[in-house]
Amino acid sequence: MSNVSYYAQWLKIKDQIQNALAEDERLQELASAFVGIKPQGTAVEIVARVYCKFCELYNKLCDCYDQMEQVQRRPYIRKLIDAITCRILELKSTLEEVEVFEFTYPDNALQQLIMVPQDIEILCPFHYPFEMRQEEMQYIADQILAGNRLGDPTPTPSEIERREQERLEEEERLRLEKEAEIKRKLAMGEEIISITESEHLSPEELEELRFQQEYNGHILNIQRMERSRYTTRERTHIFNKDNDLYLELAGLKKPPASEELRTKAAKFIQNIYRRFMDLKRENLKNYMRKDKLNMIIPSWLPPSAKEQLRNVKEIRRNFRYKYYENWVQENLKENSRALKLREGDIMEDISTEIRQWFRDWYNQVRLFDEFPWPEEGGSILIVKGETFTIEEYIEWRTEEEKRLKAEGGAQKTKEQIKAEKLAAREEEKRLKLEAKIREEKRLLDYKKARLNPDNDPGVYISVGENVNQVHEAWDEYQNQWKDLDTRDASLDVMRGYIKKLIIENVYQDLQYKLRPIVDELMRLELNMLKNSLKIDYQAAGIAKPPQSRKRKKPKKVKPPKPDKVPPTVMFQALVDEGIIKKYPYTTFDDYWGDRNYAAADTRAILWTPNFPPPCLGDVKEQVRLRCLLTLASTCPNSVRSQLFVGPKGSGKKTLIYAVATETNSILIDLSPMNVYDKFPGPKNLKTMFTYINRISRLMQPTIIFVDNADKIFCKKVAKEDKNFDPKRLQRDFFKEIIKPINPSEDKILVLGTATEPWLAKNAQMYKVFPSLILMPRTDYSSISYILTKTLMKYHGINRDFNVHCVAQVLRGYDINTIRKAVEALLDGRRVAQLYHMPLKPEEIINAVVGFEGAVYTDVTDYDMYKQWYESYSPWGKKYLDYMQMLDSQLAYKLKADKKKK
Repeated sequence: MSNVSYYAQWLKIKDQIQNALAEDERLQELASAFVGIKPQGTAVEIVARVYCKFCELYNKLCDCYDQMEQVQRRPYIRKLIDAITCRILELKSTLEEVEVFEFTYPDNALQQLIMVPQDIEILCPFHYPFEMRQEEMQYIADQILAGNRLGDPTPTPSEIERREQERLEEEERLRLEKEAEIKRKLAMGEEIISITESEHLSPEELEELRFQQEYNGHILNIQRMERSRYTTRERTHIFNKDNDLYLELAGLKKPPASEELRTKAAKFIQNIYRRFMDLKRENLKNYMRKDKLNMIIPSWLPPSAKEQLRNVKEIRRNFRYKYYENWVQENLKENSRALKLREGDIMEDISTEIRQWFRDWYNQVRLFDEFPWPEEGGSILIVKGETFTIEEYIEWRTEEEKRLKAEGGAQKTKEQIKAEKLAAREEEKRLKLEAKIREEKRLLDYKKARLNPDNDPGVYISVGENVNQVHEAWDEYQNQWKDLDTRDASLDVMRGYIKKLIIENVYQDLQYKLRPIVDELMRLELNMLKNSLKIDYQAAGIAKPPQSRKRKKPKKVKPPKPDKVPPTVMFQALVDEGIIKKYPYTTFDDYWGDRNYAAADTRAILWTPNFPPPCLGDVKEQVRLRCLLTLASTCPNSVRSQLFVGPKGSGKKTLIYAVATETNSILIDLSPMNVYDKFPGPKNLKTMFTYINRISRLMQPTIIFVDNADKIFCKKVAKEDKNFDPKRLQRDFFKEIIKPINPSEDKILVLGTATEPWLAKNAQMYKVFPSLILMPRTDYSSISYILTKTLMKYHGINRDFNVHCVAQVLRGYDINTIRKAVEALLDGRRVAQLYHMPLKPEEIINAVVGFEGAVYTDVTDYDMYKQWYESYSPWGKKYLDYMQMLDSQLAYKLKADKKKK
């Protein structure tokens, strides 16, 4: 799109933001007034409407932030995105509380808003992976993971000479071994395979060579089949011609049929052929009609429009970067000009402003307030009005005089002050305990009231803590851009930068830069004024003049200590040990699965709702929110560790690799089977944790991956695992990895997987992984979706192939097994036979069932995961309480209906 189009889109987004904030305010009014909402489905729809609007806004804002070429507007949009991210996570948590389930289904709200689930599907914006990590850190990661060594110390000349000598000796040894092998094969009469140049190729060149060889192989097969077909046809024609001639010469050829019979046969064949062609044309017309209506899936798709859009966006990013460079140059130029021309005037303005503050205090109360400390911000607090006002001082002074008069003017001893502080702490503990007891009693009364439908108070919505953050970001934007965002805006409002804003920001930055210098001078002047005032009070006979309230000196922020070990050395060491490793390129599109579209309606049925299990598509959306969105958020209450629990082959690793790929994260593998022999000894283990903590922050976004995390916290180590010491990280994992993560600053995520979680100690594992995602058993709809996508790429497969009966049979088999079995079944020979031997459903079933390494999870096995989930996750207990409430309400309802009859 053009700049005009993006600007028009931005004006529409502004209206949507206003509508979303207005609806969110109405939701907060209900929450603040403590209004109970019933039935449950109505409460879900109310919260889901706001949630859906913010999700749609999030995606649109990310697209604008990525593609908008107006440099000065982008920082404000980024603040909006950060604020809305925290609000989405909060609304998701509220929706879970209202729906009493981890997986939420806002489908009914989507119908009201005329939206589809894809509109609220959280997308990974372009700026996440590329604006968090510094360029030098990205360079280190790219070079080391590509195989280049950066962390090694610079070798001495003697070391270089030694390495070169070793290289020459190794080459000579390999040459002698090859010559000896050739002589041996000549003596034994074996075939000698020539040494190719592929041994000296890089992995990328080898992969390209493999693809070229595979392509040439397919070309040769097609040519071979075509020559065979032509030769067979010629040979058959010659054979039939010779055979006909032989029969005619031998007198064995049958006489031709009568003319009447031949005419009837010709007409019959013509009628059949015409009918066949009519049916063929009708089928082709029907196929083209369905193709126009997108009712069938073609085997070949044209170049993706998404790919073309990606290329266009990349071009716009290059333009945007050029505008950004011009904007930076203009800022530097204007900054130097303003500093040269207006430095003295700005310092004089700041001094006048502070002196006026001195005069106000002296004229009204005949003293001077304490000057703010530099660590607090200095005189900028005076400008913002965040210092002690004169009215507050008068009130404080009155209260202080009353207190001193009540105490008789005596000063408290240290023991008295200590006793008062201890009593205050005890009183605070008592009040907290009473509040906790009252809250528990309130929740118990609330649960009891909900058991009877006549006394049910309804669902209460929690008050949002991040609402003000969204309003502040929006108000900040409006204050700066409200007058500029007009329908007939100038070109610099749509792209590039506005010179007027540059000048304003330069003067503002110059004030921040010069203010500390003026503050130091004003502090000296204030001390002189205080000394003069003190002399005046003494001359007036006042031995103890009034004083303002002392300001506590804030603690100085200690600058971070420089690393004793350079980042390149730490990163290289972790890569050498296999703790940091390259992961397969995987996206969320590689994890196939469909959503549960019926859950919203079945859960909203009054008195007798139904709770179908989540589908694979629901899990993917949960991962997008809990991992993808959380990783880039700045929310202080976001959960930074997730545990993926499920049977083998359920796609746990695929989703983790997808999160890492979408966010361009560094993957640190702390799986027990990977680190058992790395950095041996307590001292080296401490060094490993130090390296990991430092690198994870320097290279963020970072994902710390723990495969088979249940083995770290296992109750008893299995015999086959004793050699790997899986409990090695159990004692220090929380203290060294989880505790140092600051959700407000660090873009770090700890993701673990568990296959047999019931063998672990729940308390210790819950401390590290308080949140989990239970992978569902493969369902009918997801398998139907997978089979459709896999089969329809083959041209010979019938477009109406019945995948539904196959999906019913294959429920419980993992996705990977189904995909591999279908690809193995449809090899070159079977694809060539599809025209005259159509694929049958039983062939797919037999291929999957007989596939080597197939993973099948039946209902009984999956019940073990459900039972463990109910004991581990707090949602399990909440779900059981909710089911108990529904049973009680239904019993009351049936009893009341029986009385009416």
